[in-house]
Amino acid sequence: MDLIIKNVISGGKKTDLKIGSEDKAIDGSGLYAHKCFVDSHMHILSLGIKILTHDLEKEDLVDLLRSGESPLIARGWSDMPPIDLINSVDHPVALIRRCGHKAVVNDSAKKILDLESNVLFENEVDRIYDLLTKNDYKRALKTAERELFRVGISYVHSDDFHSMSFEDLVEILKDSRIRIYEKLFTYKPKEEMFGKISERVHFGAVKLYSDGSIGVRTAFMKEPYIDAKDNGMFLLSDEILDRVFEFGKKTGVEITIHAIGDAALEKLAPYFHRYPGNRIIHAQFVPESALPLLKNTHFSVQPHFYFEDQEILKYVRTKSLRYPFLKLHREGYDISFSSDAPVSPHDPRYVAQAALKMGFSKEDVMNLYTKGSRDICLYESEGPLENYPVAIVMEDEEVIDLG
Repeated sequence: MDLIIKNVISGGKKTDLKIGSEDKAIDGSGLYAHKCFVDSHMHILSLGIKILTHDLEKEDLVDLLRSGESPLIARGWSDMPPIDLINSVDHPVALIRRCGHKAVVNDSAKKILDLESNVLFENEVDRIYDLLTKNDYKRALKTAERELFRVGISYVHSDDFHSMSFEDLVEILKDSRIRIYEKLFTYKPKEEMFGKISERVHFGAVKLYSDGSIGVRTAFMKEPYIDAKDNGMFLLSDEILDRVFEFGKKTGVEITIHAIGDAALEKLAPYFHRYPGNRIIHAQFVPESALPLLKNTHFSVQPHFYFEDQEILKYVRTKSLRYPFLKLHREGYDISFSSDAPVSPHDPRYVAQAALKMGFSKEDVMNLYTKGSRDICLYESEGPLENYPVAIVMEDEEVIDLG
């Protein structure tokens, strides 16, 4: 028999819900049941690290420097902190921009990490995490798990393979209580790297970065930025793209690519046309001419970015579609919602609020934010976009009491 949640309200009616395959029952009297949220793109270890370290959107840098904490790692700045200021202390300091595509370190951290510059861009930012230990990452996972369960997320598509060995990543993630679909950042994937790690963790995709971010002016645009002399940067060669897409075709491993700028999307579109069933993450600027080539592509999108980016959009020149998520959905493209945490808040209600403001219906939001959900969230009142669950019932019968 199945696990049964008895007397729960689902779809406006009192009912008994079956889940899993265990011969037992839970009394759900007075509770409302909804599918748990699925975040289709985030960084679970970085979220935990941000919670365990410091958030520069909420904390004062001068106070942090005075605390003497060593190493001092913080994330969240938009205007780069002065190097003279962070060099006023002798212990290592590493400060990551909120987007994760740029960082600044003091001379102490620069020496320890054997860096050539105090300012780091793109893949160089990963070097900062060499200041952390494996136990730091394990604590980060448990911290992020608790927080994600609290807001009703039971499943994340995550990207965490940075500045650590593959063996360490497996060891850190294998005991996860939250479901993880891991996207591995690697230019040279091997078949043995992918598959089922545990009942709740699956390594299922390759993750590549084709460009950077608008905030750092490294997203690859067709026209130059107004306050910069160039168009950003494209980070992938044809050789890498050919090799990785062929690997995906041979093995069935999904290929997922970070692409923000319209020039990046234009270069990638022929690949996604030749290799259907793969995924673009972000797609903030899309040339309309590329859309026919992307009909069989999945998009992980972040509606809140449109509103967060208003201040920096004044530096962007483009004739392409801007944040065309509602258009993609209405025209039948396959999309799902995500937070990109810790770049932005991980709470689904934050993302949902932006999606509703953008024109998505409540039904759209719930469908696009629960794709692939196998678990049930139980609420004390109706409205998962307004409230937090009191418990999560996982498909494999574990009941997580959220108090």
